[in-house]
Amino acid sequence: MVRPALIALVVIGVLSLFLVSRPVPTPATPNRGVKLENVRLTLYPEQDPKARWEFAASQVEQDPGTREARVTGLQSGQRFVENRLDMRLSAPEVTIDRADNLRLPYAKVEILKGCYTVNLGKPGEMPVTIDQREGFRAPSVLITAPSLEVQGKDFKSDFGIENPSWRDPIEKFISGGEQPPCPIEGGSS
Repeated sequence: MVRPALIALVVIGVLSLFLVSRPVPTPATPNRGVKLENVRLTLYPEQDPKARWEFAASQVEQDPGTREARVTGLQSGQRFVENRLDMRLSAPEVTIDRADNLRLPYAKVEILKGCYTVNLGKPGEMPVTIDQREGFRAPSVLITAPSLEVQGKDFKSDFGIENPSWRDPIEKFISGGEQPPCPIEGGSS
């Protein structure tokens, strides 16, 4: 009787040591991000203190792990510089990173000064970046204005399209006669 009890005690002791020495799995941390619907969002980029972005969207999700905000169902996007409307932005979604830069699958931007319509990227290409300090970066671009049409690859430019660069440009300039009016609401050539 003592012998079976001693064997049972040793088995219980060995099993206890085995179970105690095993690593305890850490439970998955639930995503505690914020999800807002029917949102008006204003972004004040630290890298460009004179600018502010205003977005209206059906949803904004903030991910605390990456510190990024994903804006989906974008109804409008506008950039103001010193309280003057500078440009309008259209895109299917916008991701705002921790440095306030914007990442988009593709976008259409209307720049009022200069009357530029800028199509950045296309579906299926690498994402477009709008860097608050440097401007636009896109895998492809199509720029139209009343007197020009330019397309190219590997596009990079400041916000005013004053110092653009791209690869494999195809340029079409319209000269002679009267310049057509700017089709962008509030824009000027």
